[in-house]
Amino acid sequence: MINSVQYGAKPSYLTLPKLGTAAEITLLFIAMFLFSGGLLSQLLGDDASTQGSPFLRALFYPVYLLTLLLLVLRPWSTVHGIGRSFLLLIPVGLALASVSWSIDPDPTLRRAVALLMTTMFAIYIATRFDWPEFIELFAAGFLILAVLSLIVALIMPDIGIMSEIHPGAWSGIYWEKNQFGMNMAKLAHLCLCAMIFKPSRRLFWGGAFLLAVMLVLLSTSKTSLIALMLILSGMGGLYLVRKGPVIAIPLTYFAMVFGVGLVMALQFFPEFMFGLIGREPTLTGRTDIWAALFDQIRNRPWFGHGYAIFWMDETGPAFWVRQRTEWLVPTAHNGWLETWLSIGLVGVICFALVYATALISALRNLLKGKMAYWALISTLVFLLFSMSESNILQQNNLGWILFAATAAKLFGARPLAFGSKYRRPVEFGFKPAKPQHLAQALGGPVGYFGPSLTLESPMEDRQSTEYKGLRQANRHPIGHTNQAAMLPRGLRRPLAKSKGFDQVVAQGGPVRRNFLINQGVSSPSKHRPILLNTRK
Repeated sequence: MINSVQYGAKPSYLTLPKLGTAAEITLLFIAMFLFSGGLLSQLLGDDASTQGSPFLRALFYPVYLLTLLLLVLRPWSTVHGIGRSFLLLIPVGLALASVSWSIDPDPTLRRAVALLMTTMFAIYIATRFDWPEFIELFAAGFLILAVLSLIVALIMPDIGIMSEIHPGAWSGIYWEKNQFGMNMAKLAHLCLCAMIFKPSRRLFWGGAFLLAVMLVLLSTSKTSLIALMLILSGMGGLYLVRKGPVIAIPLTYFAMVFGVGLVMALQFFPEFMFGLIGREPTLTGRTDIWAALFDQIRNRPWFGHGYAIFWMDETGPAFWVRQRTEWLVPTAHNGWLETWLSIGLVGVICFALVYATALISALRNLLKGKMAYWALISTLVFLLFSMSESNILQQNNLGWILFAATAAKLFGARPLAFGSKYRRPVEFGFKPAKPQHLAQALGGPVGYFGPSLTLESPMEDRQSTEYKGLRQANRHPIGHTNQAAMLPRGLRRPLAKSKGFDQVVAQGGPVRRNFLINQGVSSPSKHRPILLNTRK
């Protein structure tokens, strides 16, 4: 008579109480609205959007505290995310260090701390949500901004529709049309990705996508329109490339030829090419700004003038740029030049490494998974926007949060259970059981049946001498009864298909985990419990 016992071997995890999901998501949406810079900059004036007012700065303090609280409540995810995203924090650390050489240290310190908290907020999102949740969270956040912009433009056209510089162009809840169009292009991309990640809600996100496209057109932003075309062509091209080499190879050659031809056309026929999109070769005066900025960059080429301080001092270096261009230039209108002005060539190189690493990580997943539809294309779109807008290392900026969170996830940041990397030993709970109640192979409790027999995967050589010596004529192990015959029919498999031991097969397929069987054991306490390998 076989004395059989059954015991559970489920690992024990340390857990913390979870925040209320609805409350957490609501707070995140409020934070995203503040980071977007929408509506508040309209109500507080142009100075609030460029220099920042004390009232506007005070609104972010609760967001910073919320970020710290959420990070502390998920310590292992935070540590893991920071470790994985260490490269992303290097230029942020350089911005903090720029206080020591800044032309105005106090504002530099304040804004560098804001940049750090903004980046930590992005890392929190990367470590809190997996890819489908990540996409839908940002899609919902940008959709709220789109609906608010639509309402403001219809009810308060004096605020939502521009009348002086670009008459008739929609700006929504933002100060100018380019920022509005840029965010709506991102919304269109997020909606398409949400349709891929969540097919059950594709009708909802499809309607949101149409709204985003309409708002991009109403913004009349040429950069945003080009970005939208890049998004649509990129997602279509990626879909076709995944169909196989028959389509992928000619499509790749076509893209290369088209890219080379476009560069040559811009080089030799700039007036004609820019005229096709309603632009002039100076990009609405941007090239004049860039030429004036290089004179100031030469004065401090390596470490810059200090983070986010160049444009604040009206009598400082910015005065000469505005004197040369003959208008009050608010930013460099180029993310790379803005970074060069702030933290120098060293900072530009640091961020270039961040961007290159993120892009390579996205390319590695080009042909697998759904994440490439967002990660690769959004990284390229960020590069496009950085050529005409100051979007790199921006404090309190939703666009920077979106890129930083995407980069952090590409670097390996992901949700972790508290204590998941530090498992406590498996605790075994014993209870009597009948032999036919042997656990199924995929995750259930384990039974004692024989003297130290380890069930193995049947992938090894079955013709060895050891295998033949352990079998009787009836195909059962020597000295053992037919234990498999006592199992339910759905759990059996012929014993000849295992390497000298009973191969227990669950209804879903072959055994993928090793576990211990002992027979004739009067007291299971005589045997040391072992940690079981639960990985497939």
